[in-house]
Amino acid sequence: MSVAGTVAKGITGQEHWARKGDIRLFLWEKSAGTPRGEGGAILFVHGSSMASQPTFDLQVPGRPSAMDHFAGLGYDAWCVDLEGYGRSDKHRDINADIATGADDLAVADPIARTRSAALAADPLPARPVRRDHRPRRPAGVLRAPAQP
Repeated sequence: MSVAGTVAKGITGQEHWARKGDIRLFLWEKSAGTPRGEGGAILFVHGSSMASQPTFDLQVPGRPSAMDHFAGLGYDAWCVDLEGYGRSDKHRDINADIATGADDLAVADPIARTRSAALAADPLPARPVRRDHRPRRPAGVLRAPAQP
């Protein structure tokens, strides 16, 4: 099911749903006018204890949300609610660890890439998702250099 909506200044929003086995994951897409994918796609991922839409698409009068800002620059802006958060399914008792989040992104990322690429003249390569795929855990965390 997909529901479209229009918000201020020509930015449109559309909801999408993905499946990870029997789990439904919520994705939200924003673009300026008709989604084109001309600037590329950005996938916003929330942190622990929060949902994606209130984090990246909070509507405050006079201030664009992060998604509105990037959509206005020509990007297809996406966010996803990981399992157990926001509008995604919450019926399993899970440990929201890196591996679980990576599994969710392995489902969400190809949808954003494929939809944005299908709307652009130069498609992006989408990675196939295998059912037995176990994402690698990151080797470390990159940090910005300290400011003097």
